[in-house]
Amino acid sequence: MNLTCERIRELLFDHHAGELVVEERESFESHLTTCENCTYFVESYVHTVKVVRKLPRCGLPADAEARLREKLKKHFT
Repeated sequence: MNLTCERIRELLFDHHAGELVVEERESFESHLTTCENCTYFVESYVHTVKVVRKLPRCGLPADAEARLREKLKKHFT
């Protein structure tokens, strides 16, 4: 299965979460070996996630945080 750059962006959240089936994960990783742009994009995403996780919580009410996380998840999938 050959993935396009667009499909890589669509699968990025699931890949980072370890939720891709074996065939998709292998195709994802294979694409990165030949596509410098996607490699930089994925590296940037992973770095951003690491940095954000180190930030202190902003103190949003739990329901507001859940809604925000859901919106962000939809945006990146």
